[in-house]
Amino acid sequence: MQIDTLSEFLTQAGTEFRLYDLGRRLQPLPRADFATIEAGQRPYPWPLQRHAWLAVSYWQQGAGAQRYVWFLKIPLDERGLLNQAAIKHFLSALVEQLGQDPGAPLSDEQQQRLAQTPFTFQPAQDKLAAFHARLSQDLGLPPSAYYRPVLEYLQAPERRDWQQLGLQGLADLAARLATEPALAQQLGQRLFRLPPPVQQALLSQCEQQPLPPALATVLLAQISIEQERQTPDEERISLLLRATAGCAPFPARSRKIASLLTLAPGRPLMLALAARLWQELTDESLLLQYLAQLAEHHPTLFNGLFAELVATPALRPLILANLHNPALPAPLRDAIGQLFATARG
Repeated sequence: MQIDTLSEFLTQAGTEFRLYDLGRRLQPLPRADFATIEAGQRPYPWPLQRHAWLAVSYWQQGAGAQRYVWFLKIPLDERGLLNQAAIKHFLSALVEQLGQDPGAPLSDEQQQRLAQTPFTFQPAQDKLAAFHARLSQDLGLPPSAYYRPVLEYLQAPERRDWQQLGLQGLADLAARLATEPALAQQLGQRLFRLPPPVQQALLSQCEQQPLPPALATVLLAQISIEQERQTPDEERISLLLRATAGCAPFPARSRKIASLLTLAPGRPLMLALAARLWQELTDESLLLQYLAQLAEHHPTLFNGLFAELVATPALRPLILANLHNPALPAPLRDAIGQLFATARG
């Protein structure tokens, strides 16, 4: 049996499946979009370190079927397309484990063998928790047993020890903020009265999920409060901004980023914008402002972050169109020149 794509394998196996990107942050990947990516008709939209980082959840049709998950790290070619040889290698490993029956269930031992291929990876615990929370939410399944204690803690923090809260429960809460307005409002009212470790964990989970606009506005306001301190905490500003990453670009955030970029931004903010908020950089003025600050104040980061941004399909045309822009500031022109001189050897 000739099977050339992952989607074809899963479909012929009679499974239902969902796909998510786990690279820069958790994002659902529609099956129709993935089919065009597999066919080589478009580059992978969210590359990280020249790879696609995929979570594939699949299950046999029917109530009560066991769900399996693969975490796949698939290399991309110089055009940003999926490396077809890597896909075929993984598929051949699947067929080897399953024989000629793609619908056969995988045993735990077979799962372990597949995990030893060079195309699998193990996500960090916080991203793994976010993935399971989002998958359960998308499939209409109940949250984990850790969710109820988190809700009870949010309602009355003084009655519970925050150190007993489970990470999965925090992730379950973040995954429900976009669809439960009352919960989002409650979090916005109480988040910044919670102990710093709880704030940090919740903000880290928020960056993996879509948020309602009202809560995103609360987070931006907290950035302004932090900026008014005598010595603003750059890590905290970055964390607050990253927490809004699941929101589509909106004017208030764009203005806040532009303002932050005028203040000799530190390393945490520059990394956060490239890793989590690249969609804001599709605004050409913000992109050029970002690159100029990166070249002038963070030259050691320039080559690596420039390479990641130019590999992002949404940003690549904008960057290439400005490589020879005479209006670029001198530090940025010099950094680009040095980058290409190094690449030429």
